[in-house]
Amino acid sequence: MEKEVKLAVLVDEDGVEYELEIVKEFDYKDKKYAVLYEGNCSCNEECCCEEDDEDEEHDCEENDNDDCECGSNCDCHEDDEECDGHIYVFEVVRDEEGKEVYNEVDPGLMEELIPIVEKELYPTEE
Repeated sequence: MEKEVKLAVLVDEDGVEYELEIVKEFDYKDKKYAVLYEGNCSCNEECCCEEDDEDEEHDCEENDNDDCECGSNCDCHEDDEECDGHIYVFEVVRDEEGKEVYNEVDPGLMEELIPIVEKELYPTEE
């Protein structure tokens, strides 16, 4: 039996939607948190920008990703054989309509959550 993959859709300040896999949910100090995984690295994909000719898209690598208008800049290193993706931790709350909303976690709290996330994701036998 295949494990059902649960997805969360996050929207950034520019209105761009990102679909991330919910790896784990856990409670800490009476709040709910989710570990989300983004596995599709776009390091080698074409970006969404257009060059001067509006009909032609370009490849960020040709323009040095750091200078690309779309902001496409991957955290992967060039010597990585493949990008393993990224893990994020968000607080999960419900909006007035009862839908789950994923909020960023304060950096200070993140320091407390990291050991908990590691223990949840990588339990050791005692």
